[in-house]
Order: sequence, then C-alpha cells, then structure tokens
Amino acid sequence: MKNFSNSFLVWSMFSFAMVATSLLFNISCSSSKYIPEKLETALQQEIRKYEKDKSHISIQFKGKTISSINEDMKSKLKEAGISIESVIGDIFTASGSVESIKKTTLLEFVVFLESAKQMDLKSK
Repeated sequence: MKNFSNSFLVWSMFSFAMVATSLLFNISCSSSKYIPEKLETALQQEIRKYEKDKSHISIQFKGKTISSINEDMKSKLKEAGISIESVIGDIFTASGSVESIKKTTLLEFVVFLESAKQMDLKSK
C-alpha cells in the first residue's frame, strides 16, 4: 500500500509539473498569435527570417482593409505597434516589428498584408 501511495504521489507531482510547464509555455507564446492566411508568402518568409535571427528590425509592408480607412482604424493600427506611412482609401503602407505585424493580422478590418516591394529605378 505504501508503494502505491509513493507512486501516486510521484505521478501527481509529475502531472502538476507538466500542466504548469504547458501553461507557462502557452502564456509566453501568446504574443506570437496571428492569422497567417492574412500574410503574403514573401512577408511570411521575411517574418520567419527575422524571428530566427531574433532581429528587431522594422519591416515595410502594405495592407488592405475591408473599407476606407478611418481614424478609428488608424488608431487601432497604431495600437498594434505599427507606423502608418500612407493611406489611400482601403490601402495603407506601414512599417513595424515582427510582433506588431502579427498583431495587425488579428484586427478584424485587416484583410491582407504583403511585403512592400522596392521598385528598381535603374535602367537596364
């Protein structure tokens, strides 16, 4: 009987440790939640690259919203941590960190985000 009690105690402590570890892991990863379907492939690749490097670089990107961007939308975009550079109707250009771009995907009015492509102005 004593052997059973010790085994049960060890099993209970192990289970508690696993649950606690799982909760801590989920809490620490909660800032990484985002909707990848709202990200263009090139922007997803850029995000993965900077995540691996643990770089805090600012990434330039373009976004599309469900309707013309109003002051409330601008405010929510800024709260997500991005810097808005320009707005034309339902399109905006911005820059932000990996985490702020991920937060931007969680905004209901944001439809799609894509990498800001640099124009090559050199003549060939």
